[in-house]
This record gives sequence, C-alpha cells and structure tokens, in this order.
Amino acid sequence: MSLSAVGTFGAMERPIARVRAEDWVRAHRLGLLITITIIAVLYSPNFKKLFTVWSNDENYSHGFFVPIAFLWMLWRQKRELAATEVSPRSWGIVVVLMALLQLAAGTLGAENFIAHSSLLVLLCGITLFLFGTKMLRLVAFPIAWLLFMIPLPAIIFYSIMFPMQLLASKLAVSVLDLLHVPSICEGNVIYMANFTAGVVEACSGIRSVISMLAFAVLMGYLLRMSLRSRWILAITAVPIALGMNALRIAATGLAGNYLGARWAEGVFHTLSGLVLFLGCLALMLGVVGILRRFEPQKNPGIVT
Repeated sequence: MSLSAVGTFGAMERPIARVRAEDWVRAHRLGLLITITIIAVLYSPNFKKLFTVWSNDENYSHGFFVPIAFLWMLWRQKRELAATEVSPRSWGIVVVLMALLQLAAGTLGAENFIAHSSLLVLLCGITLFLFGTKMLRLVAFPIAWLLFMIPLPAIIFYSIMFPMQLLASKLAVSVLDLLHVPSICEGNVIYMANFTAGVVEACSGIRSVISMLAFAVLMGYLLRMSLRSRWILAITAVPIALGMNALRIAATGLAGNYLGARWAEGVFHTLSGLVLFLGCLALMLGVVGILRRFEPQKNPGIVT
C-alpha cells in the first residue's frame, strides 16, 4: 500500500464526521480494489497449495466449502456491515506488518500452516486499519472460521492420526462384541473368522471429526446460540463423529466376514461413507434441536 493511500486512509481516523462503511467503500473503491489485488497476488502461491490439498486429500475436501461459507456469512450481514460507523485504527498497520512477517517466515521455513494462517491475521489488520474495531467485531468470526480450510501442521496431524486409528479399531471391535461377532484387535488391524480389516489413515475418523467440528461451530454462530451451547455442540461433534466412524468400520467388517471381501470394498465402501456423513449430520441437527430448547428467547433465529 502506498504512502499516499496510507495518508488517505489514516485521515479517516479524525472524528470530524461519522461515515458509514457503505459510503466509505463507495468513496474508496479504487484503493480497496488495489488492496484486494495485492492480497490475491501475494497469497496466490498459498491459494494454489490449498486448492491442491483440498483436491487430493480427503481429510480436507471440506476446504472448498469454507471460503464459500465465509463469503455467505458476510453477505448475510451486509446491511449491518454497510451501516457500521467507520473509525480506522492506525495501529492496525502493526498487525498488517506482523502478518506479512508471519507469511515470510512460514514461506521461507516451508511451514505451510504458518504461511496460510497469516492471511487471517492480515485480514484482521486491514479491517482494523481501514474500518476500525466495530467492523472487526462483526467479521471476527467469519475470519476465524477460515482456519478450518487450512490443513493442520504435519507434526500435529500425524501425532494424532495413529492414536485415532487405534481408537477407531477398538471402538469398532466393541460394536462387533455387542453384536456377538468374534473378533480380535491387534493395533489397527481387526481379525474376524473370514475377514481381516485394516483401519488405515483414511478410516481413522479424523476427517469426520474436522468436518463435524466445523459444522458445529458454524451452526452455533448462525443460530446465535449461547456460549455454553456452542461449547456443548462443538464438544459433542467429536464423539458423534468417532462413534459413527466406528459403526462404519464395524459394518465393513461384517460385510467382509459374511458376504466376502469384495462386498467390503468399492460401492459398499463409498455408500458407507455417505451414510456416515448423513448419520453424523442428522445426529448433530438433533443435538442442535435439543440445545435450542434451552436457549433464551432473545436468540430465536439465524443471524441476518
């Protein structure tokens, strides 16, 4: 951003007249367009990496939905955002500089999570610098929710992957025990009389946990649920995802044990994944319905 632009934006900090965001944006269209273009160019390598991960890694296939939902949340608030008083904070430029340093450090150190997440810090800094704290409060959640589109650092992802594989295996065997189906679990491998099921990384349940957690956080925000209900909803998403994943593994084992290995693969595996998703979604909506029964009457609907 040029010094002249900084001066122009900084001049807005003088409390001479109250200016609505809608009018401010209309008067500074060119400057905003240049700013958006610079951000797009600066983060184009990061966007390309994210797109590649979303396309090739099933654990993050929900990433395509996150930026769309982000824009939709902003659109739902368009009237409130347009009417917000503009009160720029010059110290927001410090946050912008911190974000750029984070981007440089992440890029040079090949730490994609650090580089990608700097975009969120940058958006907060630009919002503060151009519009002020009132605007930031309105867009803070949509910006923070963008975290769900960013893959976890590899060291964290793989440190929880194997324990989740073991947990999924044990839960699936527990389901088989309830059905009186003889089975033995050794690590992430389940042995049955006529079939052996290996719980690979894709079956660990981490994809379901991340997706359902993102859904739970989003629903809690859109329905304006209380902080307590939001926490309950988010926490509940984890056992629901893990439990449904265990049922899927158990069902796969049953199909392979009684119908043959080919029945546990291909179409059955794909359909079981769809059933897993729909089952998790139905249970999450059920939890939402229960929690809303205990919500104060002042929070009746979806944010507009």
